[in-house]
Amino acid sequence: MVERQQIAGLVRCAFSAYYVLLLGRVILSWVRLPSYHPVHRRIGPFLYAVTEPLLKPIRRLLDRYQARSGVDFSPLVAWVLLEVVRMVILRLLGQY
Repeated sequence: MVERQQIAGLVRCAFSAYYVLLLGRVILSWVRLPSYHPVHRRIGPFLYAVTEPLLKPIRRLLDRYQARSGVDFSPLVAWVLLEVVRMVILRLLGQY
């Protein structure tokens, strides 16, 4: 039983960390930093490398709906999908 609790804790921690990375990516897209800024040069590429594999397919699906809006809803859709996956995993582990 302890193993399931530990795995559930790791799942919660991993998903929480990814939510923070998504939030960081969103904030970085709102705050247009100059290319020479240390945050843009060091943290930006990491955030994009970690979040883009999830956001790119979602953005492709949403393209026809948000083409003219100027707002990228892919992080919001990704967050909802991740939350559903997290709940399913925790339910399978008997921790939700």
